[in-house]
Amino acid sequence: MRISIITYGCKLNQYETELMTEKLENLGFVVVNGEIESDVFVLNTCAVTAEATRKIRQEIRRLKKKFPASKIIAAGCYSQLGYEELKNEGVDLVLGNKEKKDIHLYIDKVGLLVDEKYWFDDQIDNEIINSSLAERTRAFVKVEDGCNNVCTYCAIRFARGAKIRSKPIEVVVNEVARLIKKDYREIVITGLNLGKYGYGEEYDLVSLLKNLVKIKGDFRIRLSSINPEDIDDELISTIVKEEKICNHLHIPLQSGSDAVLKNMKRGYNQKKYLEVVEKLRVLEPTFSITTDIIVGFPGETESDFEETLKVVREVKFSKVHGFRYSDRKGTAASNLENKVPGNIKKERVIELEKISKEISKEYKKMLLGKNVKVLIEGFRQGIYNGYDEYYIYHETPYGNLGDFNSVIVQAITDEGVISTNAERKVSGGFDK
Repeated sequence: MRISIITYGCKLNQYETELMTEKLENLGFVVVNGEIESDVFVLNTCAVTAEATRKIRQEIRRLKKKFPASKIIAAGCYSQLGYEELKNEGVDLVLGNKEKKDIHLYIDKVGLLVDEKYWFDDQIDNEIINSSLAERTRAFVKVEDGCNNVCTYCAIRFARGAKIRSKPIEVVVNEVARLIKKDYREIVITGLNLGKYGYGEEYDLVSLLKNLVKIKGDFRIRLSSINPEDIDDELISTIVKEEKICNHLHIPLQSGSDAVLKNMKRGYNQKKYLEVVEKLRVLEPTFSITTDIIVGFPGETESDFEETLKVVREVKFSKVHGFRYSDRKGTAASNLENKVPGNIKKERVIELEKISKEISKEYKKMLLGKNVKVLIEGFRQGIYNGYDEYYIYHETPYGNLGDFNSVIVQAITDEGVISTNAERKVSGGFDK
């Protein structure tokens, strides 16, 4: 039987797709990624925005029309929160976040199988990828689940729970060591609220990182999204000083306005965010910071939006993911007044995207002439490509797939940079 898995959303979902893939492959199923004619389609869903859920419903209708004989299974966060909506779309089987971990036990079933409060007794110690057949250079490792923040716009904690669950350090170390032996060169450490790793336990994110860098092998570690209030001096020092940890963090800003941040209940203000950035850049001037920004949160004025743009310009983010606010059922923000009209949200997100692209180029100019390590992950039309430790996309004429390539940044492009081997002498200057 062929099973196609289509993944939406965050790195946590990508890890859980790998977990499902491994369990199904170990039982003899042929698993493919993306829309390929299959006996079963599994949609690992996301519910972070109304747009995300709309696209999933649209994809279900399209798959049913194109492959009427195929079984459709929906799993994940949208399934956890909106299982009735998915049932009404004609999905054959709906699995929640608990059930998708053991998808092999449910693959032949139909109906609704969603434990609404699974996180109260949920443990993630046994969520371990051992022998995935996927041939890749980058692996995601889930170390934490659950979020005890109270952001007013977010419904994902309703899907994954407010209880923080962390994998013990030795479990993570063993999983990472196995992946490195399988020639994965970049390990992405991920969690729903990664900065809360070890909450309530006798360990934390810093102690985890200090154990991971001791693993033998030629690899690097990248951290996924982490909130600014969870970034302290010890974590900053550990990241910058440890050679195996990438000098890149995804730190959600969401807004640059203190008034909006207060209404979002984000737990920090503009000053605190900029202090974290300054500490990182003092130790490493080219430290790469990517971010998320919500445009059009209820009550956001033009002045509030200008504050966000001011922070974008000051920080020089290497990349900004901007998206329009949308009400999520059950959240406090959905009940707020002074909703921003759709046309204004659209205008603001367009302006944010325009400025963010300009700022990204300004950041990449700081890398010109710098010696960096690119993990070669692709080859197209005679050009190798991959990402460096700053999470900047490179195109380079030399390399070996799956290896690190030491390069010098030569020129910037809209997508990333162009580089050449560090050992190769190049005439002329750098293209600024």
